[in-house]
Amino acid sequence: MKKLIVGVISLQQTFAWKIKEDFFKDSTTLSDLKLRLSYGITGQQDIPEPNGYLQKYQVGSGNSEYYFGDSPVPVALPSKRTNNLKWEETSSYNAGLDFGFLNNRISAGLDVYYKESKDLLVNATISDGSNFSNRVYQNVGSFTTKGVEFTVNANAIKTEDFNWNMNFNISKFERRIKNLVNGTDIFLGDNIAGTGTPGQIFREGYTPYSFYVYKQLYNNEGKPIEGAFADLNGDNIKNDSDKYIYNNPDPDFTLGFASNMNYKKFDFSFNLRASIGNRIFNAVDASRAQYDAMENGGVLSNIPSQVLETNFHTTSNVVLSDLYIENASFLKLDNITLGYTLSNWLNSKTTLRVSTGMQNVFVLTKYSGLDPEITNNGVDKTIYPRQRSILFGLNLKF
Repeated sequence: MKKLIVGVISLQQTFAWKIKEDFFKDSTTLSDLKLRLSYGITGQQDIPEPNGYLQKYQVGSGNSEYYFGDSPVPVALPSKRTNNLKWEETSSYNAGLDFGFLNNRISAGLDVYYKESKDLLVNATISDGSNFSNRVYQNVGSFTTKGVEFTVNANAIKTEDFNWNMNFNISKFERRIKNLVNGTDIFLGDNIAGTGTPGQIFREGYTPYSFYVYKQLYNNEGKPIEGAFADLNGDNIKNDSDKYIYNNPDPDFTLGFASNMNYKKFDFSFNLRASIGNRIFNAVDASRAQYDAMENGGVLSNIPSQVLETNFHTTSNVVLSDLYIENASFLKLDNITLGYTLSNWLNSKTTLRVSTGMQNVFVLTKYSGLDPEITNNGVDKTIYPRQRSILFGLNLKF
């Protein structure tokens, strides 16, 4: 089967085998058993700079003029350009097993998958003098994603007055960079905390956007020492050679649970999500949790309370410490809804449902920032919390 979608080219082949019909046809307990296999190739043509592969000129300003006699004439300046840009391409392999019990009152699915993405589009640095910018989008390499996901749906209770449906899923995935051009590291996060210093890295064999930081040293009381980092290469000099890869933003596991209950004319539902083992670089604390930041251009400013634990004074000495990489595991209640339906409200065909609910109800986490999900590839620069919404609704059918 071939499908053409704007921005994406997809080619996919699927195979399915209903095992129950061949081996468990007479079973009353097992109601479904199916094996699925699929393979597909997806091409992503959404280049972040759509004109980056075209030769383009722009008329210069007063700083780029040529004089003919006494008259200045603006000249056309070439823009940066990448030759031979290609689409990103992802090959996907999937195997799944679907099964159901008790006339599908309980159903579940187990999926394993493997993906390889090639010709990745990355805004990476280039050699000085080789282009009209020091960074351009390039096809720089490939990475793999492999994982497993398990889902179960259950109609746990089904009576005349009360029904309870549940859904649970758990998944684990792992991303690894397979190769880069010439095996060269790519440094990212140039403005990770307002310093212009990279704090993340693409390196072969590691997860994309891994954190690339200094190893913090502590005193005998377990307190961090300002500006003191481990000399990992043993040259008695603090420089980029002492940075190391310390964790990455990807979680070890993600989980979800949804519940929907109906009792007579009442209905009640909620959705829970959890992420285990993901890490965040707290760039808010890294760039502001120092006493010197209280004096901001002669104006007294607020700073994060973490400074009371570290007693750090100057941002430049501490900004890329692994101290600011935190465990951001969380349990979040995304939404909760309670409703009541009035039937035969105006006539025999009219129903009115009254409901109330809340979104972004709560989050349980040890992360010290505002929200463990408001990040850019694992870097938190957020100083505004995500809003909590309280909703009321009327739904009239006639």
